[in-house]
Parts: sequence; structure tokens; C-alpha cells
Amino acid sequence: MGTPVTTCTDIETAVLTEITTRLEGVRATAIQKDAQGLYPGPTVSVAIFEGTFEKVTQITWKQKLTVNVLLTFKHERGEEERRRGINPLVQGVVQYLMLRDLGLNMEPLKPVRFRDVTDEADYEERKIVYLVEFSTSFTVTKVDLEVAGDLLAVGLNYYLKPGDEVVDASDLVTLGG
Repeated sequence: MGTPVTTCTDIETAVLTEITTRLEGVRATAIQKDAQGLYPGPTVSVAIFEGTFEKVTQITWKQKLTVNVLLTFKHERGEEERRRGINPLVQGVVQYLMLRDLGLNMEPLKPVRFRDVTDEADYEERKIVYLVEFSTSFTVTKVDLEVAGDLLAVGLNYYLKPGDEVVDASDLVTLGG
């Protein structure tokens, strides 16, 4: 039994940590839906865009998710060289994540599909971008209102100098009342 999953961010963080730990040469990573603001390749970003719920009991639901891993590779020579660079990244990510629960109390990750999502701007910047999708799920059990209220509090840290990892200010924002 692994660490309980309380939000999708737990899974995103675990996936990103696993990839950055295993894949040498990855220059930048983020939990976000695209490669905006990341250094030139190879880069990795992870995001969960969607999910569904399936009733298990009166107070328990299975939350099914699609975990999206966006891989970017840049090479100045041409598309052939970019494809030679991106394909090993795709296979490496699949091999490192396939059938793993990453220490979390969730179903093991299952590869679903991959596809080239390179757009015109990426192509002009000599990049190739692939999206690799995995499925997983975890169980959500109804909690009392006080605990649910805690889930609606978001801690924000502000970093004024990029890359210094020093928190210059922070806030706690409560989304519910």
C-alpha cells in the first residue's frame, strides 16, 4: 500500500520526479500542459487534463485519469534528426512508467497512446513535440465537511528571482467558505 493520493498534483509530481530521476539529459521540467517557458529541449512537462468518476459504493468513487507527458526535443539539422532524438525519449518514458504506481496508492500507470503534437511554431523553432498518455485511477472516499474545506486551501509561494528557489513571499488562499 502506497502513499494516499489526495489530488491529481500528487500523481503529476510523482511522474515528473520519476522521469527526471531516470532520464539523463532532460534540461527542464514542469507540471504544466505545454512546454512554454522551458529551456530548449529535451524538456518534459506533465499534466492531468481530464478524468472520470465511477461509483464503487455510496461514499466511494474511483477517479480515472489520463496522465499526459509532453516531450520536446530540439535539433538544428532537420526533422529526421529530431525524430531520432524524440523516439528514444518516448520509449524511455514508457518503459520507466509502465505498470508502476510510483509509491502511491493508485492503479499502476498503463500506456495508452503517443502522438506527434508539433505545431507550426515548434517546427519553426526546430523542435519536435510528442504527447505520451497513460491511464491510472485511485479511490476517492467522501470525507466530512471540515476535511473537505482543507482541500480548498491553496498555498502559494512567490519567487521574485527566477531560478534561486528562495521564497520571497507566500499566501494562503481559501477557495470555499
